[in-house]
Amino acid sequence: MKSVLILAIFVIVALSPAVVSGHALVVDYGIESVYIEAYYGGLTATPVQDGDVEVFYPNGKLYVEGKTDENGMFSFDPKYGKNWLVVVESTGHRNEKTVNLTSAAGKAKSEFPLYLRVFAGLGYILGIFGLFLWYKSFKQARQSKSE
Repeated sequence: MKSVLILAIFVIVALSPAVVSGHALVVDYGIESVYIEAYYGGLTATPVQDGDVEVFYPNGKLYVEGKTDENGMFSFDPKYGKNWLVVVESTGHRNEKTVNLTSAAGKAKSEFPLYLRVFAGLGYILGIFGLFLWYKSFKQARQSKSE
């Protein structure tokens, strides 16, 4: 009876990290639209309302043009390409920004680096193997007592 209780406790302890890691925070992302925010700098950021926006293909041809909304936001859906040139103009001010989609896609990372996930997997395997060896020695010691 006592050995069953000990075995049950070891099983619960061995499986508890798997249950706890099921509640981990996972971050996923997708790049469908690029959002541009334009504002005037200074002590307080003021959104550029109705600013002219031009987005150019990586080869320099015009892809799309439009205006910023009341919050200074503009979005476009890139069909392909890695670098887009975005030009915003409003009331005599002009600025341009190169949007690199390759580096933007690489910013979101998984929760743990690969080497930590590999070591965690090895830890689980060694833990299960240790429980197996403990049970085997426990069973062998029990048989030697009965003889």
